[in-house]
Amino acid sequence: LGLIFEKINGYKDGSFFTPGFITMYMCRETIRRAVVQKFNEAKQWNCENFDELYDKIEDRTEANNIVNSLHICDPAVGSGHFLVSALNEVIAVKNDLKILQDREGKRLKEYHIEVVNDELIITDDDGGLFEYKPGVKESQRIQETLFHEKQTIIENCLFGVDINPNSVKICRLRLWIELLKNAYYKNPTELETLPNIDINIKCGNSLVSRFAIDADLGQALKKSKWSIDDYRIFVDTYRNAENKEQKREMEQLIETIKSDFRSEINRNDTRIVKLYKLRGDLFNLTNQTQLFGFNPKDKADWEKKVKKLMDEIEALEKEIEEIKANKIYENAFEWRFEFPEVLNDKGDFVGFDAVIGNPPYIRQEEFSDDKRYFQSKFVCFTPTADLYVYFIELGLNILRIEGKFTFIVPNKWIKSGYGKNLRTYLLTKNIVSIIDFGDLPVFDEATTYPCILEVENSNKISRFHFTKIKNLDLKDNLNFRVESKKIPIERNSLDNTGWNLANEKTIEIIAKLRLKGILLREFVNDSIFYGIKTGCNEAFVVDEATRDELIRNDKSTQAIIKPYLAGRDIKRYESPESKKYLILSEKGINIEKYPSVYNHLLKFKDKLMNRAGISKWYELQASPGNVEKFEKSKIMYPDISKNLNFILDSNSHYSINTVYNIGSDSLGLLGYLNSKVFLFYFKTVSNSIRGDYLRFFTDYIKECPIPIGIEKLESLVNEIICLKKANPKSDISDLESKIDLLVYELYGLTEEEIQIIEKT
Repeated sequence: LGLIFEKINGYKDGSFFTPGFITMYMCRETIRRAVVQKFNEAKQWNCENFDELYDKIEDRTEANNIVNSLHICDPAVGSGHFLVSALNEVIAVKNDLKILQDREGKRLKEYHIEVVNDELIITDDDGGLFEYKPGVKESQRIQETLFHEKQTIIENCLFGVDINPNSVKICRLRLWIELLKNAYYKNPTELETLPNIDINIKCGNSLVSRFAIDADLGQALKKSKWSIDDYRIFVDTYRNAENKEQKREMEQLIETIKSDFRSEINRNDTRIVKLYKLRGDLFNLTNQTQLFGFNPKDKADWEKKVKKLMDEIEALEKEIEEIKANKIYENAFEWRFEFPEVLNDKGDFVGFDAVIGNPPYIRQEEFSDDKRYFQSKFVCFTPTADLYVYFIELGLNILRIEGKFTFIVPNKWIKSGYGKNLRTYLLTKNIVSIIDFGDLPVFDEATTYPCILEVENSNKISRFHFTKIKNLDLKDNLNFRVESKKIPIERNSLDNTGWNLANEKTIEIIAKLRLKGILLREFVNDSIFYGIKTGCNEAFVVDEATRDELIRNDKSTQAIIKPYLAGRDIKRYESPESKKYLILSEKGINIEKYPSVYNHLLKFKDKLMNRAGISKWYELQASPGNVEKFEKSKIMYPDISKNLNFILDSNSHYSINTVYNIGSDSLGLLGYLNSKVFLFYFKTVSNSIRGDYLRFFTDYIKECPIPIGIEKLESLVNEIICLKKANPKSDISDLESKIDLLVYELYGLTEEEIQIIEKT
């Protein structure tokens, strides 16, 4: 057993291990809300929360059946952490409702069960820990009760899918071990047989299906000798198979039924139906008896119709063939019929009561081959979206009406460009809560900036709560931290642009700034551009001595060697002079005409090969169109900074991709971008990273408002630039304070609003 635990604890499946205090919180909140929903539906109650259930329950057996009817799914189950946590939470729910009872209906009233550090802890009335003692009647009763409760929950309530077969094996093993913890002796020498628990944990690509969730099984059921009830009975028989032969027989029957369903759905696929119709139309058209009686005009029309039909048929046949041959379907998971527990008697997909988990975080570059499929299937599709975006949509799609959804995912979707479609989609659902951990080290293995997203699958228009977690000192009491820091967010205050999840007064200030300003992208005519991506700075960035040597060997080389700045070179209001240079080997420049540069780059040829977006090995990887923009005066700023560090460059500096550029020489704009108001605004609308650093992505900055009248700042900014040029260490605090006061006036901010801004 020790070796098994060691195997699980050392297992890596490509996802992060979610800390226990987070899985406990997520399972507790999600499952208890789902339980309230179950009782309200079954008993026609109107309980608002879990505490209201206790006084209403009269029949413990009925109440147990209601809880046991829960269907909880993790669509990216990994090693099964969330399902194990859910298993423990369901038992804790029964304990708290005082309905936990043995098989004879006798309640376990002398014992208290709770989840502590993500483990199920059983204590007696005196606080003593329960320990199984074979042969002791009461100890035997408790152990048997826990075993069969876990067995019932695992077999009926918990469902999981993962693309990694090793993950599936580990998940099954973890659930099996949970049963093993409460295994008991039927007699002095024989342990109770452990059941089959593998059928609800399945291997497949959760995101990919050939058949839609709402595909019609009606025809398949009519034409098949099997019914959904037959399917359920075979599944139940498989779980409780008495021997391997019976288990294999049930496996074959289950696969036969699924095969029948697949075949019938295929026959009723809209593409197949359309193809049959087009072929029929073509047959009728080409077998017209009066063909030879056509006049030239009618014949031309006939030929045109025939060609149109043939083209449509060919295109549809090609599409169907591509679907059959497409590798993305190799591991396709058919939610439509894999879990009969979430189908109704007609075969309709009803969905799960709760969907919970920690989906994989994978950047779009790593699954670029699958983009065409995602674009056709997901309304949240964006070319740059992370994979977790599609898992959120999937999770809500497989959720029943009024079902409960909770995921822990990166918080970037809240404000990023690639989260726009997801935000639009979520506004059609009932968001319950967003809990943001910011840059706290929730996961030891990576910086992920996670948030917990809780949603109910309904279109109720209501406010939700936002919580910003400031520290992780109270890991065992996240619920208290969330409750004490909730900020109500009105749904009608949000749209599909980046969400400002802050207190009401902050939201009002942000709205005021937007109302009284014009967007930066409009102010500068969309002239915001990043620096040049070299793909190998070692080759393309040279120091002064190397530059001088290259020019000495070939004077014409001077035309393609440019002074450049990196992000670390840019300091607020200063006028840096570069001591490094960039070889401008962009597309269209034949470096072979510059022998000294060509020979220099030749030393790095092996490193320069096979980079993205190049046609010749010596080209820069990527550069903005019209590199002449670097030759003009412009505002420059680093891509990552703890404060505002905007400068005006009048020395034709180029930059690499750690620097962004704004095509403007406006001193007023420069002053505003370095002001407290702009810092307040940008911090509110963008995501900070670990250490309170800011990322100045163009998606955020181009939408920032610029106040009317910023030319009033120019004289003060000019004075600052002169001071900094004379002495970079000059004290400019008084001048900056005057700029801030002028900006406050431009926006007409009140004293209260100014205080909020200055405390940010």
